[in-house]
Parts: sequence; C-alpha cells; structure tokens
Amino acid sequence: MRRLLLLACLAGLALPARAEPLRFVAFGDMPYCRPQAPEQCAVEEGRVARLMQAINAARPAFTLFVGDTKGSGELCTDDKLLRAHGWMSLADHPLVYTPGDNEWTDCWQDRAGRYDPLERLAFLRARFFGRAESLGRRPMPVQQQAGPTVENARWMRDRVMFITLHVTGSNNGRPPEPGEPGAAGLPRGPAAMTEFEARDAANRAWLAESFAAAEAGMRAVVIAMQSDLFYRQHCGHGYESGYSAIREAIAQAAARFGRPVLLINGDNHFFLHEEPFERAPNLTRLMVPGDRDAQAVVVTLDPGAAKPYRFELIGEAGMPPQRPACPGYSSSIRSTRSE
Repeated sequence: MRRLLLLACLAGLALPARAEPLRFVAFGDMPYCRPQAPEQCAVEEGRVARLMQAINAARPAFTLFVGDTKGSGELCTDDKLLRAHGWMSLADHPLVYTPGDNEWTDCWQDRAGRYDPLERLAFLRARFFGRAESLGRRPMPVQQQAGPTVENARWMRDRVMFITLHVTGSNNGRPPEPGEPGAAGLPRGPAAMTEFEARDAANRAWLAESFAAAEAGMRAVVIAMQSDLFYRQHCGHGYESGYSAIREAIAQAAARFGRPVLLINGDNHFFLHEEPFERAPNLTRLMVPGDRDAQAVVVTLDPGAAKPYRFELIGEAGMPPQRPACPGYSSSIRSTRSE
C-alpha cells in the first residue's frame, strides 16, 4: 500500500502544472468628440480617463486598443492624433495599439480636413510605432513586421501568441469596385490602391508567419484588428472587396491550427461574441464596445478549459447605450454582460 501511495505521489509530481488563466483587456473606438458639440469633448475624454482607472484596477497583463482614437468628424490634425498618447500613458501596464480608419483612412473627407491619408499613415507610424515595444507606463518588447507595416506586432505570453493586423474600417482603405455600395465614402486613385494591396499582402504574410510559429507549442492565438470583417454577413450590405482576402486567410489559418483562436475587433461599437466560421469552430470573434459606451472587455483566457474565454465588461455604458449597427446584429448579441 505504501509503495502504491508513493508511486501515486511521484506520478502526480511528474504531471505538468496547469497554467494559470491569462487576463488582458481589449477596447477601442474612443473618445469620440463631435465638432457640433465641442463642449462635450472634455466629458468624453474624462470618461476614457476613468475607464483607464478601471482597467488599471483590473490588473491585466496588458491591454489592446483596437483603433479609432478620435471621432470620424474630427479634423485629422497632429494634435488630434497625438491626443491618444495622453490617455494611453495612463496605463500602468503595457498597451498595444493598432490603428483604425478614423486616424488616417478617412482623413481625405471634408469633415476630417481633406488630409492626405498616406501622409497621416506615415505620421502615425513615426509617432506611435517608432520602437519595437508597446505603449503604456511599463512598455513590453514586441516583434514588429519589417517596414513599412511596423504597426503589425507579435508577442507571446504564457504560450499564447498575440498578433495585431492593420485592417481598418472603410473597406480597409481600398478604393471601391465599380458599383460597390458606399463608394462615395471610400478613397480613390492608384496611390490608395497601391497602399492597400501592399498592406493587405503584408497582413496575410504576417498572419501566415505567426501561425507557423504558433504551431510549435502555442496553446492559443489571439488576433487584434480594428475592422468588423463580418458586417456584410450580418447586415446584408456594406463593403467587401477590402476584406475578403484577409477574412479567408484567417479562416484557413484557424482551421489548420485547431486550437483556440480569438479574433478581436472594434469598428461597430457594441459588445458581441460569436463563432463566425462553421469550418473553424475553434475561432471566437469578440467585438468590443465604443463610442457612447466607454467600456472595455476583460478577457480571461484558459486554453485548456472546455470554454476557453470569459468576457467581462467594465466602464460606463452610455445614456442611452450604443445601439446595434443593424437589425441583423441584434439577434446575435449575447444578452449577458459577463460570460
């Protein structure tokens, strides 16, 4: 009997310890100041500052901000773009940022000041991605993709690989196909198309390289970007030409990987999680709140669990709260605030 007990104890010691769940935070699409109500800008900035306090209190390993540091109607001035440095520096942990369309893609529009989007993109890259490290008070090193797409980052924590991909709203900055709905809101010209094609190819290459590296021992992969790749599937309209290739690449990579994959995006400003690919049931998509809802999602990730994710909202909901982008999304939204 004693020998059996000893063998049992030794067997227990030989088993690898179960890794602790990993906690991090994701949010985006704020603060949204509006030129027609300039007096409210300080209010919106205050809500984001309070949200940063709540995020710090949650003590995450790091935070992901998935784009849109300003409202679409704000001018794309240097000051407006650099405003994000102020509240991002409130994070007492690493904060990783991937850009949205409001920071550069849409800056050609009249309401944004008719800036050159490519010049604004170069400005963002120089001022936010000049070093191979995160933002926040305690930066962590990240691996950057080779130029020019230095904003694409990769890092590992607890055998989970994290990837950012520079995929934005407004059709990912791609000029429209002939007859494509919403063409008036998209950039035009050969320079815009050249930029899109290069970045789209770089995103797919970064994705493939990252998943190839993840095959060797990673328990899960997390992908963060700004754009909602599934708007058209839910709403029946919207841009498609700028998203089809990267969406297909993500579906294929996740299906081959087989282990948990979490795709995080912003863009449409309300909390949602779903499994969008029948052929890749291991992929969960999380859309974070934004705009009226100054909220973030605390993600608890346990790749070995039957349900790998727990999502918890923190921060201040709007009064009234943000509404779904279309009726097709209403039936997909999970009613629980914490799962």
